[in-house]
Amino acid sequence: MLQAITVQEVRQIADLAKEARSARDRALVELPERDLGEPNPQRGEHNPAAGIGFVPLPVDHPARIALRSAVAALSDEARSELLALAWIGRGEYAAKDWQRAASAAATLLASAGAELLADEADLREQLTKGLYELNAR
Repeated sequence: MLQAITVQEVRQIADLAKEARSARDRALVELPERDLGEPNPQRGEHNPAAGIGFVPLPVDHPARIALRSAVAALSDEARSELLALAWIGRGEYAAKDWQRAASAAATLLASAGAELLADEADLREQLTKGLYELNAR
């Protein structure tokens, strides 16, 4: 399934995303959920700050620069596969819909650019799960 990007490249970007996520989490002030006005989750882990992406990290933060640079260095096709993999990991597409996901990713990235991927706070988890779903080793 993966043709333009290798599993090793995906793992390297996932590691950079993990570093950026850790830096972002350290930058956030921990607030109890009751202070955010959010209802308690019914199941599983709940991170009410996950939806804000990398907003607390300045654009010149080394972890954010490294992730953006790695994503920007990929070819258009590789970025499309990376986004499709993230979507599969997020559950927006099933592994069997790989071609459809890759096509939709290429269309979206043509207008949105590499920032779309680099600013996703949960990119590491999505890529890791996407690799699992595709049985990519």
